[in-house]
Amino acid sequence: MLTLILADAELELIPQKLWGHPAVVAYTKRRKKKAKMCMLDATYHHSAMKELDDGGRRGRPDIVHMFMLLALDSIANQEGEVRVAVHTRNDEIIEVNPETRLPKHYDRFIGLMESLYDMEAVPSRKNPLLELTYGYPLKEYIEDIRRDEEIIAMSPEGEKAKLGGIFRKKGDYIVIIGGFPEGDYRSPVYEIADRKVSIYDGILKVWTVTSEVIADYERVR
Repeated sequence: MLTLILADAELELIPQKLWGHPAVVAYTKRRKKKAKMCMLDATYHHSAMKELDDGGRRGRPDIVHMFMLLALDSIANQEGEVRVAVHTRNDEIIEVNPETRLPKHYDRFIGLMESLYDMEAVPSRKNPLLELTYGYPLKEYIEDIRRDEEIIAMSPEGEKAKLGGIFRKKGDYIVIIGGFPEGDYRSPVYEIADRKVSIYDGILKVWTVTSEVIADYERVR
């Protein structure tokens, strides 16, 4: 089993500090929704985000979207070998049912995330495909789900592993991938992990790392 966790993902509702900013007001008026119910998105709120700490890396639900699509559409997931979770900068955990059919269209995905933050489970608590838990730090979550899996943190600073070398043998793994466009993990990922692994000398996009991890796992499983 491969557990994929997108850690410190830059997924959040628009912070109250920005509700009155012209870019946010225009956006929410166009969508006919209150700011507190809308996802922060750098594509639309870039000018407003200059007022935020870490504004350069926040508001990236597109990274979460791509990560989920790659994981859920993988061959390994189709064969029941993948578990997917997203951990956000605000210590929220989104657990994803492997049978979830995620919207391919980005705007529909945003609407789905906004519904999830509103209801904490979609489509319902009785049959959740996505479930949100507030106040759930990454370390605590991993302690709760871990059995005897090796934990691997993907990092440019990790030991170099050529393609096909991330996983040393067939087995169960928890792989942590950073869900942010720049910088490093905010959570104590390196304290949690058994190994840090890098697959390239330079910086790679989150979706590239995700696809390579899945492909490597499919080679050894």
